[in-house]
Amino acid sequence: MNALLHGDAAADAAAEDAPLLRLSGVNAGYGDVKVLRDVDLEVARGEIVTLLGPNGAGKTTLLLACSGFVNVTSGDIAFHGQSLIGTVPHAIARRGVAHIPEDRSLWPTLTVDEHLRLTAKPGALDVYDLFPEIARMRHKRAGLMSGGEQQMLAMARALVSNPEILLVDEMSMGLAPVIVERLFGTLEEIAASQGIGVLLVEQHVHLALRHATRGYVLAGGRIRTSGTAAELNARWSEVRASYLGTS
Repeated sequence: MNALLHGDAAADAAAEDAPLLRLSGVNAGYGDVKVLRDVDLEVARGEIVTLLGPNGAGKTTLLLACSGFVNVTSGDIAFHGQSLIGTVPHAIARRGVAHIPEDRSLWPTLTVDEHLRLTAKPGALDVYDLFPEIARMRHKRAGLMSGGEQQMLAMARALVSNPEILLVDEMSMGLAPVIVERLFGTLEEIAASQGIGVLLVEQHVHLALRHATRGYVLAGGRIRTSGTAAELNARWSEVRASYLGTS
């Protein structure tokens, strides 16, 4: 019995030491079309990891695979050391994986309050304190909000579900720079204060590297290089020429 207890404790300790999210040799795609090829990637608690690459590289597909919306044909995606393969999207969300898609996926006729009540869990962050901008419009329909306000709502809706990791797809798209900086600052705050991991797909590469801990460059469905944000910035001309298709 004692040996069994020690074994359980060791397993718990190993799970605690494991990356929050780990992709190992992941191949995934749509039907017969393979998009991701042998992808290895990790996100730890409290860090922001950015996923860079050209259009069509497979960045959104990678996030969708983590959320259970894209079929993984081989390899593994583990959360807290436990495989997510074969788990349906709503069960993955309940386990603590929150996905903020590029289109935000808001319901235009629902109010801010109604959106938050759909996903709120006991003990959730006070997102109205985090985003006073939307606190003032809690009875406003999402379809009548600006793009920046909608993005704040999409993030708030994810955060009230008490996630352990956020998958964020193109958060800055179509938004004014001041709003983008505000949102990035919020990501940094919650990662540091709540220990939430963040996997971020972002079109503004230098902005992403300024706020991220580490980064991966994805091209042609494969991870071409990775490193700390400082390392990728120092090798920027090489990264841009070799992996982002620019000169």
